[in-house]
Amino acid sequence: MSEPLYLAVTTKLNFSPCNGCRKCSLRCSSEVPFAPTEWAAVSRHIETLSGDELEALRRVEHQDKTVDLGDGVTVAMCRYFDMETESCMIYSVRPLMCRLMGHVEWMPCPIDKVERVLPTAEALHLMEAYAGEMRQPASEWILESQSA
Repeated sequence: MSEPLYLAVTTKLNFSPCNGCRKCSLRCSSEVPFAPTEWAAVSRHIETLSGDELEALRRVEHQDKTVDLGDGVTVAMCRYFDMETESCMIYSVRPLMCRLMGHVEWMPCPIDKVERVLPTAEALHLMEAYAGEMRQPASEWILESQSA
C-alpha cells in the first residue's frame, strides 16, 4: 500500500464541517486502535511539540478520562482527548477510526452537518484493509516503547 490508510480518506472526504465541532467527542474512547503507521505519525507529532505544547499534552494525558453516561454506565475517553476543552491533542494525526467519525453511515454525524459520506462499498473496502493491519490502543504502543 502506497500511503497509510489514515491518509487515504483525506482526499475523499470533506472535513470542513468538523472544524471547531465537538459533537462526536463521546466517540473518542480510550481503546481507539492505532495501526503502526498511525502510531508512528503520532510519535513524530509528539516529538515536534514545543515545551509548552508537550506540557499541555502531558496534562491532558493525566486527566480523569471517565465520563458518566448515567444509570451507572461510564466510558473512558482517549488519552489524547482534552476533557476541559473537549478537543483532540493529536487531531492532525488522528487514526483512521477517528477520521471516519461522522463520515460513514454506521458512525453518522450526530448533528447532520456532513453532507458527503464515504460510499458504503468504499468504506467497507477501506475497513477490510484496515482490519488486516495489526492495531492496538495507545496504551499498548506506549508499553512497547518503554520496554524496548
